[in-house]
Amino acid sequence: MEEQKKKKHAFWLSPECKRKIEQLYQQDNCKSQSEFVETAVRFYAGYLGAKDASEYLAPVLSQVLHGILDSFAAHVNRNLFRLSVEEAKTWNIIAGMFRVSAEQLQHVHGKAVGEVKRIGDKLTYEKIYEDPLPLEYSLDIFTGEDE
Repeated sequence: MEEQKKKKHAFWLSPECKRKIEQLYQQDNCKSQSEFVETAVRFYAGYLGAKDASEYLAPVLSQVLHGILDSFAAHVNRNLFRLSVEEAKTWNIIAGMFRVSAEQLQHVHGKAVGEVKRIGDKLTYEKIYEDPLPLEYSLDIFTGEDE
């Protein structure tokens, strides 16, 4: 939109309306109360001028949903990070208990990929426990003693 030179105008407002402007303009990231009023007028004019409410509401709803989804994505990302930290701790403990060669690790990786594909999106410890894929070798438990 082209920047237009603004002019000062006098309007009568109720004290309640003025208080709302003073309380809300910063929440809307407006630099001034005048900017807030101008944004509100454009918003309401768009609403009144729309031939069909869907023409007006679609962009507004899209913006609201975008904000909600961004917040949800941030929440999911934080939780995935926490879970990843817990999983990393678990795997570090397991790695300290077992001596696994690179060849065995590659074999276990292939088995795990096959297991996830076989079970699908319902991967649980119980399902694997009920029907495990047998390892074709034994793992040496690390006792911490020098050999």
